Amino acid sequence: MPFSSGDSRCPICGEKNNCAFVQGKELEKCWCMQEVFTPDVFQQVPLESRGKVCVCVKCVGRQKKEGEG
Repeated sequence: MPFSSGDSRCPICGEKNNCAFVQGKELEKCWCMQEVFTPDVFQQVPLESRGKVCVCVKCVGRQKKEGEG
């Protein structure tokens, strides 16, 4: 499913998600390709945005930190 111009914001916090794909770059160069996503991250994404909008690095990091505690 293609991303739209509104997909540059994290669906969890609203900050820029810095998605390389949305910026017209190769997906393989995106920051997310080096990250491990916990199931908790995806549960935070509203249902209508799941699989359509990327989260940001801050939200991924926050979920990892909360999982450690």
